[in-house]
Amino acid sequence: MALSSAAPLPAATVPAARLFFALWPEEALAARLADLGRQQVAAQGGRPMAEDSLHLTLAFLGEQPLSLLPALLQTGQRVAARAAWPFAFNLDQGGYWPAQGILWLGCSRPPVALPDLAASLAGELAALGLTLEARPYVPHVTLVRGARCAAATPWHPADMPAWTARNFRLLRSRRDAAGTRYETLGCWPMGGNGMLS
Repeated sequence: MALSSAAPLPAATVPAARLFFALWPEEALAARLADLGRQQVAAQGGRPMAEDSLHLTLAFLGEQPLSLLPALLQTGQRVAARAAWPFAFNLDQGGYWPAQGILWLGCSRPPVALPDLAASLAGELAALGLTLEARPYVPHVTLVRGARCAAATPWHPADMPAWTARNFRLLRSRRDAAGTRYETLGCWPMGGNGMLS
């Protein structure tokens, strides 16, 4: 879908960014998740995710032209207005993806509202001409990268507080010498009553 009548720039000169929609944990939960990641690194090796980068991806868009940003912000607003807010879930089951060396924490019984939110975003993004990965949605938080576990056996953390989803965000991923940082481009509250600043 064309968003501008101007002639397209060559691909190398079009400003672009790695973008995704995600839930962001509140501070206390983020601290607990970061602590769990450090514990897993001590046992399994790898690199823990920084506390300020922990999130639960709803839709990964990959590299997209920044000219798409206004349409993506409108998408966030429309989806938030229809979302069942707030909803809570428990991150109660960990797993390991050996090919990527990722230790993650997910929910064994996600509330219907969570995959519904991801599906609503996917539908709106498809209407913009964006295609997401064609694999089942597995809600999870990446805790560790580069881990080397003996087996991909599920594990269960103790004393993990519930996550109450009150809003979701559109984020930009930036990589530099210090690692990956995330910049919030849009944030929508429960009920979709405008964008949070």
